[in-house]
Amino acid sequence: MTRLNKRVFSLLLVAGLFAPAAFAGSKDNPHDMLMKSFQQGSLWTQGPVKLAAKVSLLKAKPDGSNIDLDYTLSWAGPEKWRSEWTANGFDQVNVLNNNKLSSFSSQPKPLVQLLQLEMAVAALDAANPAGPYTIPPLDWEKPKGDATKKKVNNIDAKCIAVGDPQESFCIDPATGHILSVVITVANAEIGSFEYSDYTTSGTTAYPQTIKVFYAKTQLEEAKLTVTRDDKFADTVFATPDKATTVDFPSCPDVAKNFTAPHVSKSVPAKEPDAAVKAKKFGLVWVLASVGKDGSVTKADVIGGGDPDLVTVATAAVQQYKYTPYMRCGQAVQFQVVVVVPFAPPQTKKPQDDIIG
Repeated sequence: MTRLNKRVFSLLLVAGLFAPAAFAGSKDNPHDMLMKSFQQGSLWTQGPVKLAAKVSLLKAKPDGSNIDLDYTLSWAGPEKWRSEWTANGFDQVNVLNNNKLSSFSSQPKPLVQLLQLEMAVAALDAANPAGPYTIPPLDWEKPKGDATKKKVNNIDAKCIAVGDPQESFCIDPATGHILSVVITVANAEIGSFEYSDYTTSGTTAYPQTIKVFYAKTQLEEAKLTVTRDDKFADTVFATPDKATTVDFPSCPDVAKNFTAPHVSKSVPAKEPDAAVKAKKFGLVWVLASVGKDGSVTKADVIGGGDPDLVTVATAAVQQYKYTPYMRCGQAVQFQVVVVVPFAPPQTKKPQDDIIG
């Protein structure tokens, strides 16, 4: 072996010895992982698009059979879109047009299962404010620590926790696809979304199957299809009859011109002594309507809870305060789900948690 060849061999050997150590010492940046997943999961960047979902609420009828609904998102742009739930005898519609958000529902109050599916779809892009969502965007910019490892559907996923309550996004590091989102309230898993059967639409990757779980029990399943280049009729974005309308400013660059809200003041719910003695515990789901100044203007129970717990839960949420949700330089009204836990006395009493 010549002197030159020996030198080249020595350099290659040293590089080979150090390369594994350098790779092992490297870390995935949680913020960058989330950003890439959200960017590739957003459908609202490549022109008009329609998302249609066939949704089954599992064993939801008294006889144990499923309830089937259609969920449709028609998006002409960040300033004009429509979201709609339909089934036999049921209709729920939101339309954004001319900076006005109009809403109508044939039900007296929102259904938790529908809100959960909407949240599962929105989680794919952190509820991008350019998308057809009424919920505010997720405040995800400051992940909680490094990514952790978890097996999700036989894939070695990297999981990143954000927000309060905690939402843990588990991502396939090879593809960037979000595999699951787990929501934790009072240190207990209360809900999760699972995503599978990914396909592409343009440069966007989206799951064709979404499963929603509550306390690790599957509640619903949705099958998604996405079509592009749809030419929507103007009537699609007309204000629904008997709708309520609020200001909801939008602009072409709303995805870069917004500030996500977060809780600035929360008040723990104090369980009445009589309820404690009667061993009335559990979770109360409250839908909080928040004004432009961040004050809660209305708190409605939408799921769970004994009447004694409901009263104190809504009273506590009514005292919450949020930072404003800003869109295109203007504050807007929004709604957020607050899950209020009532734990047995031997368990440390947590503060209320918010899902939004």
